Amino acid sequence: MEKPIAIVLGGTAPHIELIRQLKERGYKVVLADYLPNPPAKKHADVHEQVSTLDNDAVLNIAKQYDAKLVISACVDQANITACYVAEQLGLPHPYSYQLASDITNKGFMKRMMWENEIPTTKYVFLNNGEELGENTLRFPVMVKPADSCAASGVKKANNKEDLVLFLAEAKKVSRTGRTVVEEFFSGVEVSVYAFAKEHQSNILMISERLSVIEGENQVLKCYATITPPNITAGALQKIETYTTKIAHVFGLDNTPLHVQFICDGDAVSVIEFAPRVGGGISYENIKNNTGFDIISATIDSYLQKPVVVKYSRSKRFFSVNLAYGIPSVFDHLDGVDQLIEKGYIDSIHYHRTKGGTITADRASGGRIAAILVSGDSRQEILEKVKFIFESINAYDEKGNQILRKDLYIKQ
Repeated sequence: MEKPIAIVLGGTAPHIELIRQLKERGYKVVLADYLPNPPAKKHADVHEQVSTLDNDAVLNIAKQYDAKLVISACVDQANITACYVAEQLGLPHPYSYQLASDITNKGFMKRMMWENEIPTTKYVFLNNGEELGENTLRFPVMVKPADSCAASGVKKANNKEDLVLFLAEAKKVSRTGRTVVEEFFSGVEVSVYAFAKEHQSNILMISERLSVIEGENQVLKCYATITPPNITAGALQKIETYTTKIAHVFGLDNTPLHVQFICDGDAVSVIEFAPRVGGGISYENIKNNTGFDIISATIDSYLQKPVVVKYSRSKRFFSVNLAYGIPSVFDHLDGVDQLIEKGYIDSIHYHRTKGGTITADRASGGRIAAILVSGDSRQEILEKVKFIFESINAYDEKGNQILRKDLYIKQ
């Protein structure tokens, strides 16, 4: 018998594990990604070079291959496409195309949170063609496309001049030209990884997220996460309450749920959320930390199979460290294998393959690799990461050293 076809939307590094597990389940995997050589390409059976945001193009590919499953585990906008194609072809999917579209609209998300008393910052939502008039928002503010992947187009504006410039940029990044401007809330940023079941949220892991905003274009770059986070018991209790409330208000069931909060003492504010697996190698960090396989659970979610949520708590600390490069054409990274052998690095996952372009215009464009480190204390993590960044080097195709050695977790 011929194997059933699964189409994976997005050739990102975490989708390598998604492809591996789909093959284990007996699928032949067709990867859809507009890049000529994405990280997951060599793991798929077939690569179709097409945008995962093009609903009709992906629909045609699904028809061509008589696909039995169209799936994306970690990419917000690709989730919309997956649900659209699934509904058109009568294939299983975790939630409706309408819900997928609504939730990835930050304006809709913010409005629903305000209406249901889920704490979030004051904001203004602008439709395509709508201009920002007089408003009562206090500077600094965050400017965001209403519907974009990850941190693309997200900028911090400190004054009206920045605001005008960044709004124009955000409109270009947005699929629909819609934008959100919201007040800046300072504190400890955390990522909450949960699985929603019967409108309750089982929190698997919470990581502290470390970011910088830098450059003329004020690009937001996450450079590390560390688990567990340094937050109060009061903040933790509110995170548990509001993560479940999000699942209930938005009707999320039998699906991963990734929520980002800012914590200031016991006060919390929701930045945004998505019914998907977190990006990068969070799936591996979750499995190491709790024993729960969130990629396998995601496949079951798409297949509409009930997921049994069983997990434990590790007493160890885990950190994901993103290695950034300066603008260049990436060739290779040196020194990693020796550090893995010596126990400094648990694993590494590449965002760039040989010949890939490194840019500075957005956070994801500058990433070379994600490095997973573990230890018995936060201090051990800091010492290991410092030694790692002192020991490794990245090079471009001309042999120039391109690794950002200044951007790693230090406290």
